[in-house]
Amino acid sequence: MMKYEIRNVKDALAYMVDCTLATVETMALKKSRPKAEYERQKSIAQTGVNFIIDLQVDPGTTRAADVFKAGYSVDKWVDQFEVPKK
Repeated sequence: MMKYEIRNVKDALAYMVDCTLATVETMALKKSRPKAEYERQKSIAQTGVNFIIDLQVDPGTTRAADVFKAGYSVDKWVDQFEVPKK
C-alpha cells in the first residue's frame, strides 16, 4: 500500500502496520540487531495486526496479509527473514 492510496482511517491503519512490519522485516535481515528494539518493534507490529483483526480492516496487499497467512503471528511470519544465528 502506498500513501496516496489512503482514503480513510482503516486504510491509514493498514498503511501504518505495513510500515511497522517493514521495519521488523529489515531488522530481521540483519546479522546484528538490538534485541530489545527488535522485540519492541515486533510487539508494536503484533498490536497493529490485532487492531486490523478486531476492527475488521482488509489488509489488502500489505505485509499484514502475509502475517494473516502465518496464523496471525508476527513472530511466525518474521521467522522466514531472520538471519540464522551461528
